[in-house]
Amino acid sequence: MPTGKYELDGRLLPGTTTIINKFKSSGALIHWAWKQGKDGLDYRETRDKAGSQGTSVHYLAESYIKGWDYEEPTDEKVIEAFGKFKEWWDEFSKPVIKNQVFHFDIVWTEKQMVSKKYFFGGCPDLLIKRHGLHILIDFKTGKSIYQETVSQMGAYAQLIFENDNFAIDKAIIVRLPKDNSDLEIKEFSSKDLKLGFANFKLFRKAWDYDAEIEKLFTKNKRSKKYVNR
Repeated sequence: MPTGKYELDGRLLPGTTTIINKFKSSGALIHWAWKQGKDGLDYRETRDKAGSQGTSVHYLAESYIKGWDYEEPTDEKVIEAFGKFKEWWDEFSKPVIKNQVFHFDIVWTEKQMVSKKYFFGGCPDLLIKRHGLHILIDFKTGKSIYQETVSQMGAYAQLIFENDNFAIDKAIIVRLPKDNSDLEIKEFSSKDLKLGFANFKLFRKAWDYDAEIEKLFTKNKRSKKYVNR
């Protein structure tokens, strides 16, 4: 969840979600912004509040996983999402489920990494080892689990392979709704993640091409700011 600077040899790298967001369809976002205006709302205020709520949920989830002290949230939507997380995590992390014993270890949470091979960065939410399998877990607080998530998880799997020297066996996406709807979970296999990363590599290449094209029209600050391959 957390975004920050990703650097390689003193040069900035674009982040995983920054690259993906550059090329995803904006039709749904435009419609949402239009509806906000139609309802007399400022979409920027709604967006920023939702972002703040999502950050709070991620922080609370990390604190709960690590056993840190935290202040109970007061925002109703954060309370709703965090409550669903705790219920799910308490069940998911049990060492014994239906008389089957699971070896469960938290490897790390929210680890910033960069790819020296493909020149991008990312910060996956959580990596666990459960019954011998390395499982990447990502938390979402939006209205749905979107298609680009597969590319995001594929890119994260590549970052982990380069930095931690092991492959991800599967990824689990846990969507924590901020309303009274049910928690949503999707799982992606290692084969799915390879497909996602193949797609992400095209986005990464397109990022560089886009930077070169921008130079034809204007002074391109982005191409100087980020490392291009």
